Amino acid sequence: MTISCQLRLLIARVNVERARQGRPPLSLRRLAEESGVSLSVLAALNTGRSQRIDYATIDQLLSYFNRYFTVTTSDLLVWEQRDEEDMAVPVSQGA
Repeated sequence: MTISCQLRLLIARVNVERARQGRPPLSLRRLAEESGVSLSVLAALNTGRSQRIDYATIDQLLSYFNRYFTVTTSDLLVWEQRDEEDMAVPVSQGA
């Protein structure tokens, strides 16, 4: 997959801020409760198993994380270019 979700990194950044404020760390369960995104969706994004993400989910996560620091879509989702070997299209023989 060439697009990855940086949810773990954003949670870590939030936890630094929460520690400074003397608040308990942010877990996936707490993030689900506070952001309105389901725990199953967050777990899939957190482990990299998600194959898609709804615009509404992106909006909810960005709204939540922007309470702590400025976050954009490119902070949440990162596109990584494939290696040229992976992009090569096989040529069929005998056609």
